[in-house]
Amino acid sequence: MSVVRLPEKISFTREQLQKTANVFNVNVPEKDVEAYRILLSGLEEAAKTIAGEEDYVPPLDLIRFPRKLVHKPETNEYNAWAYKVTIKSTSDADARGLLAGKTVAIKDNICIGKVPSLLGTDVIPEGGFVPQYDATVVTRVLTAGATVLGKGACENFSMSPTSFTNAYGFVQNPFAAGYNAGGSSSGCAALVAGGLVDMAVGGDQGGSIRVPASYCGLVGLKPTYGLVPYTGIASLAAIVDHTGPMTKTVMDNALMLTAMAGADGYDDRQIGLPTPIPCYLDELTKFKGDPKQAAKGFRIGLIMESFDMPGLDPRVIAKVKEAAKALQTLGVGISVEEISVPMHAKAPAIWTIATRQGFSEHGLCGQNPVRFGVHDTALNISLSKWDQEKFDKLASRNPAGTNALLGGQFIKDSYPGLTDKAINLGRKLKDEYNAVLEKYDVLITPCTPSPANYTSKLEDDIMTKMSKAIGTTINTAPFNISGNPAMSLPIAMMSPHEDESLKLPVGMQIVGKSFGELDIYKVAYAWEQSFDWKSF
Repeated sequence: MSVVRLPEKISFTREQLQKTANVFNVNVPEKDVEAYRILLSGLEEAAKTIAGEEDYVPPLDLIRFPRKLVHKPETNEYNAWAYKVTIKSTSDADARGLLAGKTVAIKDNICIGKVPSLLGTDVIPEGGFVPQYDATVVTRVLTAGATVLGKGACENFSMSPTSFTNAYGFVQNPFAAGYNAGGSSSGCAALVAGGLVDMAVGGDQGGSIRVPASYCGLVGLKPTYGLVPYTGIASLAAIVDHTGPMTKTVMDNALMLTAMAGADGYDDRQIGLPTPIPCYLDELTKFKGDPKQAAKGFRIGLIMESFDMPGLDPRVIAKVKEAAKALQTLGVGISVEEISVPMHAKAPAIWTIATRQGFSEHGLCGQNPVRFGVHDTALNISLSKWDQEKFDKLASRNPAGTNALLGGQFIKDSYPGLTDKAINLGRKLKDEYNAVLEKYDVLITPCTPSPANYTSKLEDDIMTKMSKAIGTTINTAPFNISGNPAMSLPIAMMSPHEDESLKLPVGMQIVGKSFGELDIYKVAYAWEQSFDWKSF
């Protein structure tokens, strides 16, 4: 590595040099101290030059997309709003777009310029950080004619499949107060399911779109890795970052994905995108007159290992199998077969090790030095130093976050190279899924192990809080590390064990080939239009 220029004066002290060297458990030989002081003083001069420059972010068009009524709501249905705002394009062309007339909520880890992002946490400075630009997905839904009504509350740092870790209030399931709405896109799910918006943009690193969709009776799609740009969204670990649509119907989901998909020129996750991107809406609309024809002749595989995961409610296993096999009754040549993907049983462990160091260093400490794209500098600075107060705040609300913080450092220190190996095994896992997807159009698994459980309490101890989340993403997280598209489709209502008089939604997960969203939509549409999930 070259040195651009030598410093005008030596500013780097001997003490700074030794402190820096101590991080690596080394001592700089005395004969070399002055040389390093000179070289590092040159680096410090460059650092001060950059620190004095104005940051770059994508331009924010407040004329075309004006912000109105930015505020924290005084009354908050289901505790689902983080911030309210009204944004609608002033362009006549946008008003005729795909999403014209639709109202949208945006997950609170997604940047809306001039609107605070709380990230569900009180660890960052009070009031969150205020982005100065819109995430690509926000610009795209506005350009498509939608009206953005605000930010859906999310779980604390988006690190929970439950809906009771947000520092500003537990998000409630619209089907039953006090019950879990799922996470981490909890507010988005509650807002759509409760009829307060038509659709929402969620985020998913281990199931954070599909879990709340399953618990709240929604269609929630985690697209293929990179299909929808992640620009302007707080990251947990870049290898599993996904964003996608949450809607009440399959057709609305296809509509929304059509508006959001495609390269944006910023996000380096967008590798190997198909050209052109399919118009999912047009392709699905062809079957509006006879929906079952959408899946004509499809071969569908039930991953048997997914039904044998620990902690699955036997009633969920039976209902998902029944729902899948019901497709064979549509009379259009659909076959449903039980298949084996042995590595699926190890996939949760692969996801855990592949992501834990990234969650710790990247998601919680803001260390993101090797990524292209747009960096949220102010957020990363606020996360760069942890102290006891921050740790205690996070632990009291979301021990999954502090567990990730500690666990990532533990893996780094005790198992060097293991994260790299797990990422490599994620590629092997993808190969195994793709091998069976050469024979089958889509694969099916249970989404969540059970219907929603009752929420925790702030005063509960760590293990009581964690017990509500353990195993929830056992069948969803594998497809984050493999990158395959996966959807939760509501297929039944079921009683939670605490209250046999209550009925809550249950989702079935449909998985496709990379960039095979259209096949998922076809199967989901055929099922949705042929059966009533609330009485199935």
